[in-house]
Amino acid sequence: MDLKFSAEDEAFRDEVRTWLEANLPPEWRHRGVGGYREDEDEEIQRDWQKRLHKGGWLKLAWPRESGGRDATPFQQAIYQEELAAAGAPPILGRLGVSLAAPTLNVMGDQWQKDTYIERILACDEVWAQGFSEPNAGSDLAALSTRAVRDGDRWILNGQKTWSSGAYYSDRSFLLARTDTEVPPHKGIGFFIVDLKQPGVEVRRIKQLTGGGEFCEIFLSNAVVEDRDLVGGPGDGWKAAMTTFGFERGGLANASRFESAVLSLAGLARDLGQGSDPLVRQRVAQAKIEAHTFRMNGLRALTKAQQGGAPGPEASLTKLYWSEMDKRIQEAAVAVQGPYGALAPDEPWAVQEGRWQLGWMWSQAETIYAGSSEIQRNIIAERVLGLPRGR
Repeated sequence: MDLKFSAEDEAFRDEVRTWLEANLPPEWRHRGVGGYREDEDEEIQRDWQKRLHKGGWLKLAWPRESGGRDATPFQQAIYQEELAAAGAPPILGRLGVSLAAPTLNVMGDQWQKDTYIERILACDEVWAQGFSEPNAGSDLAALSTRAVRDGDRWILNGQKTWSSGAYYSDRSFLLARTDTEVPPHKGIGFFIVDLKQPGVEVRRIKQLTGGGEFCEIFLSNAVVEDRDLVGGPGDGWKAAMTTFGFERGGLANASRFESAVLSLAGLARDLGQGSDPLVRQRVAQAKIEAHTFRMNGLRALTKAQQGGAPGPEASLTKLYWSEMDKRIQEAAVAVQGPYGALAPDEPWAVQEGRWQLGWMWSQAETIYAGSSEIQRNIIAERVLGLPRGR
């Protein structure tokens, strides 16, 4: 395991820091201590994405023949570390940038690449994901949204759910069943759907946080031109697995949690709790867990740098960080004493209630991208070799 970066990697780090210093306004930094309100920073996130695109950072890991820098896994991790350390805001079109555009670069035809990729990266269009359905989440092959060919176009009917940011998105990369006579994994298409057309209705789902980032998408005879089918009518599962590869192949960003621990320690001091032995113990435990996470991240980085593919041990990473973040957020709310019970929008809420928002978001982290229960099963069966439960 490599515990330090090379001189070349450190030079790259200096390049990233210099660019951030010149392009990231101070008032945009560290806006979310714990959680965030998805509505308040929409224009900041859009502007920030445009700056990153103009600076050439959104194709960092892409191959050079596609206009990227072909950055090594170490450099990709350094970039994420520096963004977190600088307190950079998220980008508005993060699903399009991290999932849709790379998938189109691999599986799209030339027209799709020329038409959509740069618009996605430049935030000229925002794309939402349309995979999950009310009865098809973990078992994605059970989806029932139908796509029926009508000449040189497709007619789509069905419902999608948990589509992050769909209410402000322009298009969705969406899975629909094209053939009911073949095995479930084979009769699926990967479509690019215009969300602004008359046959589409987007409804926001009110969340525990009070926001409505997650959405439902209802398709009622929605029209998709044949040119917006990625691959063939039965290539949807392959395209989805390609998309998941970009989602799950990302390197863990330990800086996020290390920054959260520093903020937690500062919160305890500001509230006069720094000398409380129980509080100090919880902060110390959070620091230990964040450092352990970083060491495991370096181990995964070393494997990736040497050309190794992520295996089932990636479930250890997902399980660890999601459960760890819950403990960090719980400690931050507990440190506030009775103020921790206030809703985020209450005038007396500490630090604008962002830790309460962080706590609420952390409950979802152990569910999305594979629940903790699913991760434990994968670890038990595929890492430890334990027999499958009955």
